[in-house]
Amino acid sequence: MRRLLIFVCLVGLQFGLLSISKAGGWATTPITKLPDTIIAGQPFQLEFSVLQHGTKPTNGIGDQPIKPLLTAEHATSKEFQQVWGQQVGEVGHFQAILQLPSAGEWEISIKPMPFGTIEGEVYRITVQPAPPSENNWWYVSVAAGGLSVAFGMGLLIKRINR
Repeated sequence: MRRLLIFVCLVGLQFGLLSISKAGGWATTPITKLPDTIIAGQPFQLEFSVLQHGTKPTNGIGDQPIKPLLTAEHATSKEFQQVWGQQVGEVGHFQAILQLPSAGEWEISIKPMPFGTIEGEVYRITVQPAPPSENNWWYVSVAAGGLSVAFGMGLLIKRINR
């Protein structure tokens, strides 16, 4: 009986130590700055923090620097992009430049490697459609020429009818 009790205690201790070894090694990645309006096809800057255990800003674990991987996926078409974030400024502050090709709802997730085995938060953003091209001088000139021709034809017809 005594051997069984010692065996159970050792097995319990082993599982306890295993769970402690898996503890830690997680981080949160809150977005700190996002533009008010995001336009399809136009680059924008996204700023975020990496907080070890959700509280302490960090740039790495020991001698391993953090390299955040951002993944943006369109909610309906499932097209996606991945970019790497860069550390800027103070400890734990990062940024990435994104250019999302189409309008609609996009989901952005940030995995701060080597914390990357943990699923981080998913942020949902709305991308506005690109405005029509402002380079329409050609259409305006054609329209103006057409109006000039129509006006001239009107004057010519009026003169012929006299």
